[in-house]
Amino acid sequence: MFHPDRIERIMRRKRQARREAIERLRARARSQGGSDDPGLWTLIHDLERAAPTTNLAQLAEIGVEVPIEFVLDDAEVAEAVEEVVEGLFRLDVCLRHTDHLDDRSLLRTLRGTVLRETIRDLPSGIGVVEWIDLSGGEDRSAYLSVHASDESRRAASERGQWIPGRLRPLVDRDRHLPRPQEHA
Repeated sequence: MFHPDRIERIMRRKRQARREAIERLRARARSQGGSDDPGLWTLIHDLERAAPTTNLAQLAEIGVEVPIEFVLDDAEVAEAVEEVVEGLFRLDVCLRHTDHLDDRSLLRTLRGTVLRETIRDLPSGIGVVEWIDLSGGEDRSAYLSVHASDESRRAASERGQWIPGRLRPLVDRDRHLPRPQEHA
């Protein structure tokens, strides 16, 4: 389970290391006659220089295991999904459009692919929120069949996009997912 003090210590250490790395970039730029604009070097650090990691590794770092879904019973899967969602939120990562996936499918999708994608290792609490949309990348059929409004479906159709039939959500999870206050 979560140990908020431990998580805060980890994030405090990461925020300090990030500040120091950004200051080194600024100092190097100043010494070479370049811009030392903090916003510029923050972007460069966060987008190009921060260490690569995965959300799976970040979850493990704060003590959240993402179990293999097929060894769990339904109640354990539901608990695991809740813990993973809360863990991601503590990392400033929010999920979107998950209602087309039952808990077992969501856990399998997260553990199998989504949480393994390479990201930059940014600490929580710096004002950056990562949004993970589970309704598909290139294939937007899950979004269009379950999540899209009638207006969005109509607009996609007018653009010549194939529109699948409307499907009922498998679960009612999305409206209960944690959100940052400014996006609530």
